[in-house]
Amino acid sequence: MNTNVIHAIVHIQNWGESSGVMEALVRSKNVISVFHVMGRASYLVDVNFDSKAELEVWINQVKAIRLASGVPAIIAIRTQKVIEAHKQKRGFDLASYRNLGRMFHFFLNIDVPHHDEETVALLQGSDIVHTVLHVQGEHSFVAEIITERYDAYKSLLKSLKGAGGVNHLETQEVIAVHKYRNQVFDETGNLTYPREDIREMFSL
Repeated sequence: MNTNVIHAIVHIQNWGESSGVMEALVRSKNVISVFHVMGRASYLVDVNFDSKAELEVWINQVKAIRLASGVPAIIAIRTQKVIEAHKQKRGFDLASYRNLGRMFHFFLNIDVPHHDEETVALLQGSDIVHTVLHVQGEHSFVAEIITERYDAYKSLLKSLKGAGGVNHLETQEVIAVHKYRNQVFDETGNLTYPREDIREMFSL
């Protein structure tokens, strides 16, 4: 993660036809990854910006997206600045997600007012946890889970609840990954990067 820019995880809730929202997110130079998820939010997005002013412009552009009827497509946007990455995937690309097959893929939002060290150690030590981000805002941490067995995820949740200090857990199951570390699939199904390659600017 590059510390010279503002990194953030953005939760976007939309309604109605979502193709316009998806196209705007995938095309945006500030958006590094786009995950379509289940839960309160429709999308979990990894973004970065050179300044707060640039972030504000981008948020206003997303809010301005409208349905064909003229109604605003976005219901809510929640932005969480990334403070620190405690664990990140290596050697992973968009094709890796496509090849997950029937594996379970979740994001886990964790609210831990106290005992951060215990929570981080537990997440770092788990084989099914692939990313751990410390974030500002409603939650303390965002963790990415990939596992073949749902029981392993249930066991992780039980461990987190038993460790003490965890105030709230929220699971977002991933439906699809449309962009990852600035990589997309072209019309022929091949992986491609835009002209400006900024793969190193990721958080997730």
